[in-house]
Amino acid sequence: MGIAVVIPVRNRAELVRPTLDSIANQTRRPDQLILVDNGSTDSTLETLREFAAGRADVLVLNEPRPGATEARNRGLEAVKQEYVLFFDSDDLMPRRHIEEVMTELERTGHPDIGAFGMIRRNLDGSTVSKPFRGGDLMYQHLFHCILSTQRYVVRTEFLRAAGGWPVAAPVWNDFILGVRLLGLNPQVAELKLSEPVEIIAQAESITGRNFSSKAGKWEQALESVARELKASGKESYLPIVDYRRAILAGEYRREGRKDLATPLTGSLKMRLIAFYVGLGGRGVAEIYRLFH
Repeated sequence: MGIAVVIPVRNRAELVRPTLDSIANQTRRPDQLILVDNGSTDSTLETLREFAAGRADVLVLNEPRPGATEARNRGLEAVKQEYVLFFDSDDLMPRRHIEEVMTELERTGHPDIGAFGMIRRNLDGSTVSKPFRGGDLMYQHLFHCILSTQRYVVRTEFLRAAGGWPVAAPVWNDFILGVRLLGLNPQVAELKLSEPVEIIAQAESITGRNFSSKAGKWEQALESVARELKASGKESYLPIVDYRRAILAGEYRREGRKDLATPLTGSLKMRLIAFYVGLGGRGVAEIYRLFH
């Protein structure tokens, strides 16, 4: 049983170095490390090639089509191992991460998906813990995105059979992919790891620092989620998509863009949820449970 790590990189010649070092310092190196340069215009490609020099297990690819999903799918094509783990170019992998993931996959009977938690370090230095949440996994993912990019490992052929990463999604592509994967009713196991992956927030990121700057794209992503639910016969979860629209509306309100929020909330209940979120309210997932 082997594991590959795929990392898309664009214009992060310096930021990617700590990420690469955290993988090079693993107690058990991945069987494949696939680095995909996504049309960088700085010295990123040279940095990747320098790191790969003399390492037979490291492959550097180039994907000129813009978008992390295109780059991830390009990397997925080259994976030769049973499992694949996707990582981002500005995050840090705990030193025993690969070793513990492989041990836990063995312990849990080689599931289709092995999931775990993470910690996000914000720009102000604060941290937010994102643990794995069990139970109704589709519910948990729709509200808490338990299958975000760095929070799971997946059987390579299972991911390929699901169609890979959704290339038409400009934002929340891992959110959409998680819905797609769970729609296939995989065997999912929680992997017990001693340290969570550390996600480092950056001033410049693909998703941006607010919602209103990418208005319309979030709505497009939620439409894609609804289509995935219908395609997999999971229509019973569609009401959660309405709640997610109300949460998005609340974020718009918090940013002073009521004009963007109004079209997302048809019913009084959804308007109240948007108002609540706009005031800083949390726990909408529990509100949902009260009504369903």
